[in-house]
Amino acid sequence: MARLLSCVMIWGCSLVVSAAQWPSGYGQWVSGGYFIGHTEPFSRVVFNGVEIDVDGDGYYLLPFERDSEGPQQLSITLASGDIQHFEPEIDRRDFNVQRIDGLDPNRVEPPPEVIDRILADAERAALARQQYIDSNAWRQPFIWPVRGRISGVYGSQRILNGEPRQPHWGVDLARPTGTPVRAPADGVITLAEPDMYFSGGTIMLNHGAGLSSTFLHLSRLDVSVGTQVVQGDVIGAVGSTGRSTGPHLDWRINAGEARIDAAYWVPPQDELCEPEGEGEEVVLLLHGLGRGEGSMNALAGDLRDAGFATCNQAYPSRQQSLPQLSGYAANALDGLEQAGYQRVHLVTHSMGGILARYLLQYRALPGDGRLVMLSPPNHGSEIVDAFGDQRWFQWLMGPAAGALATDKTALVNRLAPIETRTGIITGTRSSDPWFNFLFDGEHDGKVSVDSARLNEADGFRLVDAGHTFIMRDREVRALVIEFLQQGVFVH
Repeated sequence: MARLLSCVMIWGCSLVVSAAQWPSGYGQWVSGGYFIGHTEPFSRVVFNGVEIDVDGDGYYLLPFERDSEGPQQLSITLASGDIQHFEPEIDRRDFNVQRIDGLDPNRVEPPPEVIDRILADAERAALARQQYIDSNAWRQPFIWPVRGRISGVYGSQRILNGEPRQPHWGVDLARPTGTPVRAPADGVITLAEPDMYFSGGTIMLNHGAGLSSTFLHLSRLDVSVGTQVVQGDVIGAVGSTGRSTGPHLDWRINAGEARIDAAYWVPPQDELCEPEGEGEEVVLLLHGLGRGEGSMNALAGDLRDAGFATCNQAYPSRQQSLPQLSGYAANALDGLEQAGYQRVHLVTHSMGGILARYLLQYRALPGDGRLVMLSPPNHGSEIVDAFGDQRWFQWLMGPAAGALATDKTALVNRLAPIETRTGIITGTRSSDPWFNFLFDGEHDGKVSVDSARLNEADGFRLVDAGHTFIMRDREVRALVIEFLQQGVFVH
């Protein structure tokens, strides 16, 4: 058993709680957080006595407002009539106090003659939030609409010109006036007002399921009500209109009327990779579960020698769910586009390939970039089948592991086919012989050859390598470069 625990550590380590207490899904059970749950389609979900919409794929959204805390009541009635009861708990956060002086006194204590205008602004915003948009973009990995210094955070108690006021509901990003603001996810514009009293130039973007992004203090609006946008589209520009002391973007997220923290929908900016090398084309590398970006260094070096630039993205594989982790890939990809790369490729190891597939459900690679997957558990792993319901395994593996079972209901087996040109390389030599008894056919120690296959793949190669270090194998590194350059495995 000691040897088994040791080898599992290479996959990951994170604390998860029992399935009896927590429903299936992902998010942050904290004040200002959210939970995206998944159940059987046509189920009935009731949260604290309120019925929650469930989409056709069985997903639903629970928002947690700033003052939410303590035990909650969640019940799910399946189509069969069976009822599941959960009592998850929301952790209370401590919030900052932010003092802002030098504001126009009329923006802090509005004169009577503008009250009607303020009420009309509030009514327009409320009506925009109530609009129904049929879209699953709310499940898309979000990107930062602007990257910059964070000058204000969600939930902070605001003291304006010495007077206590409502908490701040957004994340403030300080950038010069005119900096483009881009859509963090797909959606439809439901509000576009150039001069609201408090928020100045304001845009609201509805992502579906009642989830909307709002952008305040804009100097320019590039969209109108009804415009359909896709992630990365420029919708406006940073400004200092309305109640503002300097140019910045105030980005807010609402789920219906619930105000939640936009920062929870994107990874930290300082954890996103920077490109290396001089190539005109760039390769984004994603390591596997329980590994780090260092595991891809040798391959990245070969790619740069072959004329590619590289961006080796780290992500906390042991701490978050697969959909959350795909946000690191989405933001790294966005950063490379903003850096001017016209063509971006993806090279992944193990679970990194599943992050790529999840991301590619929602967007394509720039310039028809190519994807090479090393030992991907495309149909799950027998290791997760054998140990996934064990608490010690969940504790060691972290929340992403549950998506990697071979069961048809596992997330990895619910992903749609991708259209990206894809090459797959997997091994036939076990790196973990203590797991051999779990496999019937050829495998690399953690993933079977059959599981690595994808019907839509354009190339498939077997090599004499094990799962753990396949990315360091010289033949494999040469094959990766060959596929990126040629679009096929030639040799």
